[in-house]
Amino acid sequence: MNRRSQLKHEVSLAQKHIKEAPKDTPANIRKIWEQELVELEVELNNLTDDEEDNND
Repeated sequence: MNRRSQLKHEVSLAQKHIKEAPKDTPANIRKIWEQELVELEVELNNLTDDEEDNND
């Protein structure tokens, strides 16, 4: 799995995790999850073709 595919998968899992979290999940935990999602999305958006090729 190349880095782009791996990041897309991780973003998808993080989104699902946030969406399906119990209603009583503490706000600070949700905030941490959302920040991790943002970091994954930024990394995915900044990925260049060279980086993608080097991680196959």
